[in-house]
Amino acid sequence: MTSRIPPTESADAEVDIDVVIVGAGLAGLSCARYLAAGGLAVRVFEAEAEVGGRVRTDEVDGFRLDRGFQVLLTAYDEVWRLVDRDRLALGRFEPGSRIWQGGAFHDLPDAFREPGRIGAALRSPVAPLADKLRVARMRSTALMGADLGEPSDDGRRSTLDELRARGFSERFIDGFFRPFLGGVFLDRALSAPASLFQYLFRCFASGDATIPAGGMGRLPEAIAEPLGDAVTTGIRVRAVGPDSVELENGSRVRARRVVIATEAAAAAALTGEASPSSTRAVTAWFAARTAPIERPVLLLDGAGEGPVNHLAVVTEVAEGLAPEGWSLVAASGSEPFTGPVETFVPRALEQMKRWFGADVERWGHLKTHEIPHALPSVDRSSAPTPGFRVGSDGIVRVGDHEAFAAIQGALRSGRRAAEWILAEESD
Repeated sequence: MTSRIPPTESADAEVDIDVVIVGAGLAGLSCARYLAAGGLAVRVFEAEAEVGGRVRTDEVDGFRLDRGFQVLLTAYDEVWRLVDRDRLALGRFEPGSRIWQGGAFHDLPDAFREPGRIGAALRSPVAPLADKLRVARMRSTALMGADLGEPSDDGRRSTLDELRARGFSERFIDGFFRPFLGGVFLDRALSAPASLFQYLFRCFASGDATIPAGGMGRLPEAIAEPLGDAVTTGIRVRAVGPDSVELENGSRVRARRVVIATEAAAAAALTGEASPSSTRAVTAWFAARTAPIERPVLLLDGAGEGPVNHLAVVTEVAEGLAPEGWSLVAASGSEPFTGPVETFVPRALEQMKRWFGADVERWGHLKTHEIPHALPSVDRSSAPTPGFRVGSDGIVRVGDHEAFAAIQGALRSGRRAAEWILAEESD
């Protein structure tokens, strides 16, 4: 699926191409697919051994571990422009969640998606009836339009301001919205723009949260496959210009256009721009002979005990993630977890013992993923952008940091940049 530039290639070799893309994450792959479909010759260079950027899956002792806990929302239409849904063999989470409060777990079902559980939803002690009615009203409003659109206002109101303005109680905000959206935004302070919250709420309300069989890394692999040898992995770009890139082996590749599609910090290092702020994510992966819960449901820390904000037994959701007879548990912390990463696992296990009892002591720790730049921080004072940016140097920048922090944002950024380049080339 990918190729490598031979190490014997001459350091002064030059290759002419229409567009060179630096980075084979979702935005770069999306951009490459649309450019290739438009008839341009494209080359994508990726420093890592595999495509996907932050959406990758590692194999450890027969287990498949995503780079941090991630889900794919079926409402993300940009995905299905590029990938056949059946190809991913999606496993689905239960609508709703299970929340730890008052020393016990309580279900909060989504009765709109599972009408048979409306009684359980009404009886759930997690939220007062008035808050449940507010959710119903917000959901009805959110789904009135057929087009999901995208975050569109100026972002000056935060998600927390929006929830309070809608009348939600502090009890429900703290017990549900902080842990749930803390997992989505990696920020329990709920400082993300209200427009992004409204958009993602519509996505969750109108589709399923899923994981592909074999892990999230299957998504970029499926997007990259039609590009064939146009994607080169395992070689780093060390310098960029408006009409060429220089590779770590000294080769220079010339192009009429250069696109930077790395994560924000790496893009800033290449261009000399200031590195934007980002949020950190930590996920610890555990192997268990017995699943702590035999349901494909998201578990949330509604008590704010930490350090685990949310947990899932992902083998209850998707196939191909663990050897036969084993369960795979993902325990994730989000901001404001600020301690050293090595303290996360022992603290998480103590928390899990309160949740599930002594059986947790038999879990085996597989790996901890610390992702320093998991999501770009969102500046609420920023105006909406077209989803990509052309710098004064003529280099095109794409990525979720140029659009909005979601898989949908990254893919849309790549598509819109490609459409702009194709239009410029046709003039």
